Amino acid sequence: MLTVVIFVGFALSLALSNFSDKLLSADFYKDTIANEDTYNRIYDEVLVDDELMDKTSGFLGDIKVISHQEIVDLLKEIIPPSYIQGQVEGVIERTVAYMNEDIDYLDAYMDLSEPLENVKPIMFDYLEQKIDQLGVVDHGTISCSLGGLTDPKVYDIADDYVAEFIAMADGGVPVAAPSLNVLPPLCRELVFAVFYDQLLDSTNLPVEVSRSLNDQRERLRSPFESGDTLGMLKVASRLLTEPLMNKAIVRARQDLIDGHRFDLISQLGEWGDSSTEDQIRSDISDARDWVSKARNFGYMAALTMVFGGAVLMGLVFFPSVSSMLRWPGIALAITGSSFFVMGKIAESIVPDRLAEVVKAEADRVSNIPPSITDLGGDILASFGIQLTSGIAGSSLILLIIGAALFGASYLTIVIKRFTSYVK
Repeated sequence: MLTVVIFVGFALSLALSNFSDKLLSADFYKDTIANEDTYNRIYDEVLVDDELMDKTSGFLGDIKVISHQEIVDLLKEIIPPSYIQGQVEGVIERTVAYMNEDIDYLDAYMDLSEPLENVKPIMFDYLEQKIDQLGVVDHGTISCSLGGLTDPKVYDIADDYVAEFIAMADGGVPVAAPSLNVLPPLCRELVFAVFYDQLLDSTNLPVEVSRSLNDQRERLRSPFESGDTLGMLKVASRLLTEPLMNKAIVRARQDLIDGHRFDLISQLGEWGDSSTEDQIRSDISDARDWVSKARNFGYMAALTMVFGGAVLMGLVFFPSVSSMLRWPGIALAITGSSFFVMGKIAESIVPDRLAEVVKAEADRVSNIPPSITDLGGDILASFGIQLTSGIAGSSLILLIIGAALFGASYLTIVIKRFTSYVK
């Protein structure tokens, strides 16, 4: 009976030391998440996932960035890794404080107000960099006159610019444009007049863009007629894409609480078919109650069961000192060896099982992107490794104590015989 008490007490002490202390420490989560290279994987795997591109495009202002690496680099500028880490660690600290009953309501959200404000200036800079790199097409010699026939190439250039502007208004990144510098001043004036009128008459432009172009005609005329091709395109890029970016940012804010908070619990409720935000919060609250009860039971009760049970077992054999040491030693050694073996098994099995649980739950809950499932599985597997790593070590210590007591029980016989010999 006392062996069972020792066994149960040691199990409780392991649960409290290796689970409760770690699970209720914010540093445990912070260090484990950072060690999984999570903050880089968010950019390389999660934010570029096809199923999240609708949300990601909002942070890119609906600009059609072609290169995967450019998407990652732009996202890192708009939402720096340090910013995401700060927000994630803020969620961790609030969650741990809630589980420790330091606060009564769990706010698990990420504040995206700063990243949303970064979208337009960073995307404008990106477009200007791409314009600096684009190819300028030389259409050759063109003749223009006020009284005579106008070269047909004038209309070709005008058509090219109309197509280029329409593409940019739809989020396209320019790759080539007709050179204005090689055109005579009169030709530039004619091209501008033809192309701008066609552009305003086009039905392919959004209303906001048409209105902006109509109001900013003179702003574009100056660099156009001076032959500054790249300068004109930089001015145009802002006029054409700003309404698009504004629309994308407004759409992104609609999915956020108060226009800037990404609520994780609310989002999980939306992803799930069977679980709602209220149900998730209820489950978290129940878990907090269980944790509170376990902590109130405390280490002292667990340690009292282990060492108090060993002492009582020794007293059963009083006054035989050898038996008082031997039988508690055997009980402690059996308990320590049992948990040592279980700890080693847990270290090899639990991490993989936790990863499988994540995937199984993700399959049950619809609309969770695979990239999030994979990252979550890897993080949870790492948590499993950290949680089970202390079991074998603590068990080995108990095994050593038990073996020492068992060995000491035979030492007393030797000492007794030696004492008798001396006498």
